[in-house]
Amino acid sequence: MTDFDLFSDDFDIDTYLAQEEKREEIQQLHQLASDCWDELQYAKAEKFWQRAADLAAEINDLSLLIKERFWLATMQRMQGKDQAALEVFTWLIGVAYDPEQSRKLDEDDLWYVAGGFRNFVEVGRFLPEMAAADLERVIDRGLDWLAGVGKRHWAAGLRLKQGQLWKAQGKLEAALSEMEAALALCRRHPNAPGYTLGTHLCQLGDLLREMERLDAATDAYREVAEGVEFNDYDQLWAWKGLAQVALARQDWAEAETCALKSLELARGIESLEPIRDAYDLLGTVYYKQERLPQCIEAKIQTWRYARQLGEVSGIYEIYRDMAEIRIYQAKQGNPQRYIPKARRWLRWAFPLAVRLDRQVGLTECQDNIRELQAECDTLLP
Repeated sequence: MTDFDLFSDDFDIDTYLAQEEKREEIQQLHQLASDCWDELQYAKAEKFWQRAADLAAEINDLSLLIKERFWLATMQRMQGKDQAALEVFTWLIGVAYDPEQSRKLDEDDLWYVAGGFRNFVEVGRFLPEMAAADLERVIDRGLDWLAGVGKRHWAAGLRLKQGQLWKAQGKLEAALSEMEAALALCRRHPNAPGYTLGTHLCQLGDLLREMERLDAATDAYREVAEGVEFNDYDQLWAWKGLAQVALARQDWAEAETCALKSLELARGIESLEPIRDAYDLLGTVYYKQERLPQCIEAKIQTWRYARQLGEVSGIYEIYRDMAEIRIYQAKQGNPQRYIPKARRWLRWAFPLAVRLDRQVGLTECQDNIRELQAECDTLLP
């Protein structure tokens, strides 16, 4: 505000002071939320950022509103509140294409708006009603927008999302090329908006593991698991990946050690998704060792957290896994007891499989359920 503004007839000192007080409060709330995030206390961070965003709206400050709403949505996404987060990311994309608002954006604002495109795709991947082709169009729009504002070097996050979408569609070599390019961009421009280096490495590790390139996957995971610069969330992911590599190599003791390490880290994170995934993995490790009581206990925990999250892919996976456990028990004896239970889980899983397959234009999930249903029919006609 200029001196002329301060002494103009239209200037309202009371309004000015009130807005400055709110800006100070927003700054304090933002710091409190950031501190909570550093401690992985996502629910508390969300409350502080919600209040900060509300205050930014009250004083009609676009830059502050963009910043605080971005972090609010990020916290909502971390807790599985996908629809709420998606609304914010949709709004950010709208700001990018609004002529009146976009011309007011400074460098910091562009950072957050770029995140709107990236995180829209991140959330959309977990909403089966969003087709992969539609999400790819958002990626294309985001890349075009970055080029238009002179920020091509900010593209690592969107290219990682493209790789993930291709991976889901079975285009593994194309996905690998895109993820490697995204990782290289991330290493060259570490301060660009996007994902952490640990996220890029773990996503690449997951893809390499799926492609059975286990040594390369191990290298990616180890860099994160053993590095001092990576946060607990990324290291949890890396330990989980190392456990899955050990499972692929049938090294049950190593798999259990790594899975328990991931669960230990997950318990310190105020988010449902990491602890659900950690219990799911531990249950799988026990299943491979034929330790059924421990396996079922871990999978029940997975089911509880999956239901709280409400994420279709997670619920589908635990329904399928529980059916597989019951089929295994039926094979050990007494199919009359266990096959009806397996069929119940499969009946619940099938409509979710249809939704997941529709998103990527495949039938993989449905085929998996049908194979298990056929196995049930063999054991108990």
